[in-house]
Amino acid sequence: MEKNKFFNILIIISVFLLAVTISVSAFQVKLNDRGKEVIEAQKHLEILGYEVAIDGIFGKSTEDAAKKFQAENNLQVDGIIGGKTLSLLKEMISEKVSYELYVVDKGDTLSAIADSKNISLKKLKKFNNLGSAKIKVGQDLKIPRKNIAKVKSVDNKESSNSKTEMKTAKIYYTIRPGDTLSTIAARRNLPVEEIMNANNLSSDFIKAGEEIVLPITDFKQADNLAKDEEVKEKQADEVQKRVKANNSAQKIVYEIQRGDALSTIAKMYGTNVETIRRNNNLNGNRIFAGDKLIIKDYERKPFSLGRNSLIWPVKGRISSNFGWRTHPIKKTRLFHNGLDIAVPKGTAVRAAASGKVVHSGWMNGFGYTVIIDHGKGIETLYGHNSKVTVARGTEVNKGQTVALSGSTGLSTGPHLHLGVLKNGEPINPRKYLP
Repeated sequence: MEKNKFFNILIIISVFLLAVTISVSAFQVKLNDRGKEVIEAQKHLEILGYEVAIDGIFGKSTEDAAKKFQAENNLQVDGIIGGKTLSLLKEMISEKVSYELYVVDKGDTLSAIADSKNISLKKLKKFNNLGSAKIKVGQDLKIPRKNIAKVKSVDNKESSNSKTEMKTAKIYYTIRPGDTLSTIAARRNLPVEEIMNANNLSSDFIKAGEEIVLPITDFKQADNLAKDEEVKEKQADEVQKRVKANNSAQKIVYEIQRGDALSTIAKMYGTNVETIRRNNNLNGNRIFAGDKLIIKDYERKPFSLGRNSLIWPVKGRISSNFGWRTHPIKKTRLFHNGLDIAVPKGTAVRAAASGKVVHSGWMNGFGYTVIIDHGKGIETLYGHNSKVTVARGTEVNKGQTVALSGSTGLSTGPHLHLGVLKNGEPINPRKYLP
């Protein structure tokens, strides 16, 4: 009896220690392991100059390379690549390489990527040792950085090292309401992963008010970045002031949505039902979805997030809800931070609420994307479009077309990704729609 009790306690302790070990080191690859985690580790070692074949098989050469890296960097020399070893690998890569890493999305072409990165197709092919312009989804491309500073010796002569070394300048950025790592990275032409590495972030969630480091390799860019941002913000504020000043002289053409009533539309724009009737020659309160109303003498009220405060930007079938799911392309369980609405390519995407466009253009993963700031830390995101129809800094009205739906970015077919952010954190859009 006592012997059985002893063995039961021993099993419980063993399970507990195993659980602790797993939680402490979520990433770990070792001899004879296989898979994409092994490929990731091999890529990092290969970039740093270690002799290793990137084949997804953790063989003896990979173990030897890992041990050599660990010995050279005062880590435990066991040949196992765990969280600490991987973290240092990434940190050293961000300080060493003279390129940013671009992962090919669905619909990408090599020429389009070259144009977006302001590099010739010939140079991009040569830099990546490509024999043709054929690329595939998920493929890594190296985009060479410009203006890489050379390390100088004390007497202002170049270092005797024959290879050009890169010196990284760091600037500090305070996260604003509505910022995401993707938008911050896109504005500065930096990979999201590099910002995460520079700040030891384990996820892409950030909070307004926090300060992060932006690794910039162009010193002139580092010196002028804050000034440029300030100028852009001032210009956008001026546009907003002019729009607000002209509101009384302007008119809004509003397309009636299913479930709308004259009273709710009047409340939305700070006017009254009688004014709307008079401006549209209406005799009663009956209105029909799809018809258009002219809104004059309006005063936009501060946005308040609540039930029915947003309208559906498109009408279609919800193909993926907010929450945990198996990613249709990556085939791993990931958190889906919005609603996917299946619609044909070219469907007009309308603003779910009035506000100011703070992003309009390409965003890694989401393709052509529009983000609208509604005030009070609330933003809506419209992703995977085939085309954006509004510019950054534009004031848009509820129901106004801001994009045409598509399947750009990481997408399996034409649909709209609708996201709602509150102080930078994704929340469930379904709670605020009719």
